[in-house]
Amino acid sequence: MDHSSSLSAPLLQHDLEVAAAAAGSDGDKGSISINSSPARKRGAVRVRGLASLLAINALVCGVEIVSSAAFTFIPPLLLKAGYTETVMTIILGIAPFLDMGTVPLLAEWSDRCTSALGRRRPFIMFLSTVLLFSLTLIPYGPTIALAFSDEASPRLNMIILALGVILLDYSYQALFNPCESLLSDLLATSPEWEQTRGFTVYSASISLGGILGYLIVSIDWSSTGFLLGSQEQTAFSVIFVMFLPCLFLTLCFAREKPFTSSCGPLGHGQVEAGLEGEYLKAHTKEMAVLDLTRDPPALVRDQPSDGGYESGSSETEEMAPLVLPSSEMLRWRYQRLIHQLSRLPRLTLQRVVNGVLRLLWKLFMVVLYLPYQVIKLPQDTWRRVSTAPTVLRRLFLSELFGWMGFMCHNMFFTDFVGQYMYGGLPDAPEHTTGALLYDEGVRMGSWGLFLHSLTACLYAFFVQQHIVDLIGHRAVFLGGLAGFSLTMLATIVSPNIAFLNAVTAMSGIGFAALTSTPNMLVTLYNSDRQLYMWDEQSPEGGEERGLGTDVAVLDTAYFLSQIILSVCMGPLVDLTGSALPYMVVAAFTGLISVYCGTKIVFTDADLRQLRLGLF
Repeated sequence: MDHSSSLSAPLLQHDLEVAAAAAGSDGDKGSISINSSPARKRGAVRVRGLASLLAINALVCGVEIVSSAAFTFIPPLLLKAGYTETVMTIILGIAPFLDMGTVPLLAEWSDRCTSALGRRRPFIMFLSTVLLFSLTLIPYGPTIALAFSDEASPRLNMIILALGVILLDYSYQALFNPCESLLSDLLATSPEWEQTRGFTVYSASISLGGILGYLIVSIDWSSTGFLLGSQEQTAFSVIFVMFLPCLFLTLCFAREKPFTSSCGPLGHGQVEAGLEGEYLKAHTKEMAVLDLTRDPPALVRDQPSDGGYESGSSETEEMAPLVLPSSEMLRWRYQRLIHQLSRLPRLTLQRVVNGVLRLLWKLFMVVLYLPYQVIKLPQDTWRRVSTAPTVLRRLFLSELFGWMGFMCHNMFFTDFVGQYMYGGLPDAPEHTTGALLYDEGVRMGSWGLFLHSLTACLYAFFVQQHIVDLIGHRAVFLGGLAGFSLTMLATIVSPNIAFLNAVTAMSGIGFAALTSTPNMLVTLYNSDRQLYMWDEQSPEGGEERGLGTDVAVLDTAYFLSQIILSVCMGPLVDLTGSALPYMVVAAFTGLISVYCGTKIVFTDADLRQLRLGLF
């Protein structure tokens, strides 16, 4: 028996009456039948409650709070620091470029991760740490610069600000992949209506985060009496504090089962061999194990782990509760503690030295191969997309142009209002008319984005599901994108700020559709890969594609949209001398997304037509 990968032991045969009394099985059958257990039957039909789904998606809400609030300030901060429009858009395109190269790799790692914390949570914790560090770096860059220099250095301030922006942009976008994969894994075996509800909550959580983030930006903190330095420093401090409980909620409620690619007859989280004589409850035809990773303990089929997920109090089809006598509960908790401590690595000097040397070697290899990887990135991206199944490629194209439209609107809307609507100047000296008008335009634009997120949240929570039941996912998705394009066209001809914010609010309907439907479709495609991904090509190394890898294809569309915008929008705005091109491009790419969306496979009928070459 190999104890290095898991600690487990079978519950062997025992007296029939003792086994039946302890496990609550039917005495007439004379054995412990997990399938026939009353608790088992209840667990099979139990669905996840709204509170549980909200807790699992809390991190998504927190990430959106950070991104919406921070990136309302970031373009003005970069312009005020001395960067031009072209350089600003290039800085905002560096992180998506890095994300496009690293997130698919992180997704593949997470699909195969065998950490005791699960597959997704280790990556969530690492990226969240980077995000929190960047939230400190951006507002307090001048203070940090003074620690390296006796006098203020504008150039050093610009470097620290750009570094903080890149780290924040990278970490917040990369965090969406493990969050989406976690939710998709959780709902993979759920019925379609529950999958729809789960991703509706996901979309609503994103919108709720946008509401809170834009509300933070819209508040004049100096008038509230709560001011920690400047307006920007106060806002960044508030979103730093708000992100922490969101992170802890998701980490605590999304309790993952440790995953192994091949664990034989013994799985992770099972009781040690020393417990064989303690809980003897099995049947000769059907073996069971005592899961030490759950509280309360549970009987689990002695089968290889599927790497699935648990959500709060919900019971999966692999588990049934085990009721222990009160006299045995203290012993069980002690043995569980010993089991957990035994899994911790022993810290020795040799282990520390080896770890440091491995880290230094990896850093050296990264620096050595970085130019090669940068040159190879476009080729890798093309291969990743071109070798994806047809259904994913079609969804990728619609997502690419859809996100180009939404990112162009969401990231540059406040700059558009400040310059185009109010006539302000971002690089004007402080306290001058141009600077005051620009700052006022940024605040009013933040209210427009607040209404945009509020509409998206309310629509996703209360309306979208009913419309889907009436007209289907296809009409809801295409209608949302078409509505967004129309609102962007209306933005171009807006006569005043009230009308502008009204049409901006209506664009939230399209945002809700774009953030929910694609993830639902990926989960649908993965529910029967042989059916939907019949033309799937085996990746290098012969390993199967995982759901995280499929989600990474859509994430590539998200990152690539920002890279394209960063290359094109800055020179275009500098060439025209106006912020109007932001909204023109948003409307145009939205219309292209609608056309590409007509080619997406939503139903089995679409799939049959596609395979016949008629779709």
